[in-house]
This record gives sequence, structure tokens and C-alpha cells, in this order.
Amino acid sequence: MNVKKILIAVLLAGVVGLLAVRFWPSDERAIRAQLSLIEEAGSKQSSEQPVESLVKATQMAGLFNDPCRLIVAAARHADAYPRKQIQDRIVMVRALYSEVQVTLHDIAIVLAENHTAVVRGTIRLRGQSKGEVIADVQELRAEMGKFDGTWLFTSVEIVEVLER
Repeated sequence: MNVKKILIAVLLAGVVGLLAVRFWPSDERAIRAQLSLIEEAGSKQSSEQPVESLVKATQMAGLFNDPCRLIVAAARHADAYPRKQIQDRIVMVRALYSEVQVTLHDIAIVLAENHTAVVRGTIRLRGQSKGEVIADVQELRAEMGKFDGTWLFTSVEIVEVLER
């Protein structure tokens, strides 16, 4: 009888340990949640109302540090933008599309000890703009910092436009 109780206790402790490791908050999970919000808030359905679009742009702008550096290597452009200007640009770009789907692929996150991280991956935009089908794939590199417990983008670089 004691062996049975010990076996149940060991199994229960193992399950609790696995659940704790799986669901315990981590910096990588927090960063992946921010990236998931980019996919969710960046995407747009044709039935989306202007107020909903503004709410999504505000959510996305909240992911960026104030200011955030934007680098577009192909256009030789680099500048720092305040959060409000980032939000305005998000609204402007989203308005170009009647519908768009944003997806992130091949995401690699490298965490540093000083509450910073480098995120590399591929961003894909698919949608419609003025009746034309749009498909855009770009490689990106982003730097993030942890501010008051929240991971924010401090720099975003579009490394290259990938041909399809």
C-alpha cells in the first residue's frame, strides 16, 4: 500500500513539474506573444471597420519603444520614430490594403543577459490592394529590450526583400 502511495506521489510531482516548465512565464514566451500580436493586429479582413483598424494600429504601436529605430537596407533608410508616428504609419499602410494576412516564419530569438534580445525571421504579407493581389516576403532583424517587464522593439531592420 505504501509503494502505491509513493508511486502516485512521484507521478503527481512529475506532472506538476512538467506543467510548471511548460507554462511558467519566460522571456522567450513573452517575445513570441508580442510577435503573435503583430500577426494578429497586422492582418486585416475586408469587413474591418475604421475604428477596429485604429485599435489594431494602436496595439501594434504599443509594441515599439518610444523612439524606435527603423532601418530599410535596400532603400538605404535609417531613422528613429516616436510611437505616435509609428502608429500613424501603421494606419496608413493598413489603409492601402482591402485585406491582408501577416505571418511570421523561421523566428529565431537570441536572449542576452542585459534584458535585450535579437529576433530574426521572415515576414510575409499576402492580400489585396486596389484589386491587385499582393505577396511580399521580407527578411527582418529586430532588437528588443525589456522595459518595466514588457518586451518592446527598439530597432527593426528590413534586411532584404526576398523574391518569390
